[in-house]
Amino acid sequence: INAEYGVDRLLMRASPSLDTIKMQVYFDMNYTNRNEFLEEHKRVLESRLQPVMREITDSRARTREELEGLYRKIVSCVLLRSGLGSPTDISVVREATAALQSVFPQTELGTFMSLTKRDKERQLRELTQIVTGIRLFNKECGKGGEGID
Repeated sequence: INAEYGVDRLLMRASPSLDTIKMQVYFDMNYTNRNEFLEEHKRVLESRLQPVMREITDSRARTREELEGLYRKIVSCVLLRSGLGSPTDISVVREATAALQSVFPQTELGTFMSLTKRDKERQLRELTQIVTGIRLFNKECGKGGEGID
């Protein structure tokens, strides 16, 4: 009797509870959960940043011009990794550069260059978090946040 009742319920045409179950099953089958989505996003971001990261971590900059170019690459990397603002928007770049200079002045590039590749990568991730925090704080205070929506 219970099986017949279950079959009858499943075959009902206008059943809000059955429609709800169908939507839940459809959703579960077709949408990734938040953690999976974020992990995939992080993986894609890291793979796209790999060439820029490699340029920075493998750099053997010596001259002033080369060091300035390396610093600009670090600013671009920070912006790309944060996802907040375009590295081609001059006002965004200026703001990010100012934030970076406050915690990592260009004079520290020599020390950065002497780090291992792994430590350089770790420092770039930390600098991204710090600069992003500064920019978000400035936006909240109404004193910056260029390119942050």
